[in-house]
Amino acid sequence: MLISRSVTVKARVTPSLRAELGAEMQRVIRDIDNEVARIEKALLSVPSTAIDASGMLETKHKLLARKDTLLANLKDIANLEDGQEIARGQIEGFYDLKVGDRWPEVMACEVVVEDRVVIAIREGNAITLSLDYQNQSETSGEGSQEPSGG
Repeated sequence: MLISRSVTVKARVTPSLRAELGAEMQRVIRDIDNEVARIEKALLSVPSTAIDASGMLETKHKLLARKDTLLANLKDIANLEDGQEIARGQIEGFYDLKVGDRWPEVMACEVVVEDRVVIAIREGNAITLSLDYQNQSETSGEGSQEPSGG
């Protein structure tokens, strides 16, 4: 039986991803600044007793709160370590369900992306495909080591 399931998409942090996330946040912050400026300009032309003014003020305060959150996120992005995996979203995927499958393992699936390339597909507790492990085994010595992130 073919079923649909949620698949978590994670990204491995690299300097490129950090720059992309930072640019994305800065673009949204600029958009918020532009919207706040538009609201402030509109407020100057609306009588202070108008009902619209209170709605615009509320919108402005929400936008400024969102901007504060984005600025905090921007600081968090700068502190991400290379090699760290961060959740980037969810997608829907299909799974061929069979009698005897273990439900928690069926539902546990994630895709890991590094610099826009899929490097691992993890299902249940097993990794079904991972370019990362192939690269690690070629570059690391004895024992299990973390990737150097470079």
